[in-house]
Amino acid sequence: MKIAVLGGFGLMAEAALHDLAANPKVTQVLAADLSLARAKGVLSRVPNRRKIKAVQVDLTDLNAAARRLKGAQCVLNCAWYEHNLKAMDLAFALKAHYVDLGGLYHMTLKQLARRRQFERAGLLAALGCGSTPGITNMMVARMAPSFETIDTVGIYDASHDPSLTDETFLPPFSIRTMLAEYVQPAPILLKGKMSDVAAHSGLEELDFKAPIGRVKAGTVIHSETATLPGYLKEKGVKNLFFKIVYPESVKAQLRLLVGMGFNNPEAIRFLTRMAPPPAFSAPADFEVLRVRVDGTRNGRPLTKIWDCEMRPTKLLSAGALGVGFTGAIVAAMLVGRKTLVPGGVGAPESLLDPAVFFKELKNRKVFKLIETIAHPLGDLS
Repeated sequence: MKIAVLGGFGLMAEAALHDLAANPKVTQVLAADLSLARAKGVLSRVPNRRKIKAVQVDLTDLNAAARRLKGAQCVLNCAWYEHNLKAMDLAFALKAHYVDLGGLYHMTLKQLARRRQFERAGLLAALGCGSTPGITNMMVARMAPSFETIDTVGIYDASHDPSLTDETFLPPFSIRTMLAEYVQPAPILLKGKMSDVAAHSGLEELDFKAPIGRVKAGTVIHSETATLPGYLKEKGVKNLFFKIVYPESVKAQLRLLVGMGFNNPEAIRFLTRMAPPPAFSAPADFEVLRVRVDGTRNGRPLTKIWDCEMRPTKLLSAGALGVGFTGAIVAAMLVGRKTLVPGGVGAPESLLDPAVFFKELKNRKVFKLIETIAHPLGDLS
């Protein structure tokens, strides 16, 4: 397998490089980025780095990018979601499959419109294949068969990182995405219809394993609500939303940035250009993805809650490996044709077999799935 990774030396891509380089079926990885300033530092931390070739690529020059990535069988897009359509163009030009980490709802809808193009070419484009969206979508896919009907699906993301303090600001993922989640209205499925609600509204108190503890999660814009309502339509789903827990120190920094005007595309581009590359430090974060499904089975109420716990390695944060490892897993599954359909564009729940996906996830030994079942009588598991 020969796989290209766009945004190849970013934080999420670094985790993907680790996983792809460790995969014996992957023969070469083309780590493609607009800037190679971080290449040496990132590659110094990747075992099997001889498999990886650093390639400077500008997505705005499609022909040149296609020449430099010639032979790639899959494009794993770890660049900013605003580049997703251009990255899909590049994959199509290469006659390669495509994987990305999410489109923050609106971009995902634009990408889904290209289904016929990829389907006719016998190519697959898997959208939103990080931790969330990604793992959470597959958790829903694996839980759904347990229900005759589904009323509500709640998806949550909570984490703890001791490096996040009032004095320091180390974004756990793209600052652009965080600012978008902080200010943009959140599309959710509410009483059977898509509706926009205010960012970080609908606060819900939840308990997670220490050191996260008891926290409040608020609704934000996310890609799951663009695809899962259609996937669960036959189950009669009426409500579906995504909520995230932001540490107070992060919220304070985001309020400051928004107050300074860093909430429009040009200002955010300036901010990201000026921000220095983060220095490497041993990660110590802990993240939990939670999916709660409320519905019925055998005519009785049934609630299932799944937690996916992610802990860091010596070199990779829990947040990064959750996203990067998942993207790498899906890229290899697409090239290996371990999919439910031969071609098209869709989210992972529509393209991938949950049993195969979770077997791959389990093999990484950094993910732990925990299930809680609530039902009135009898064994409904």
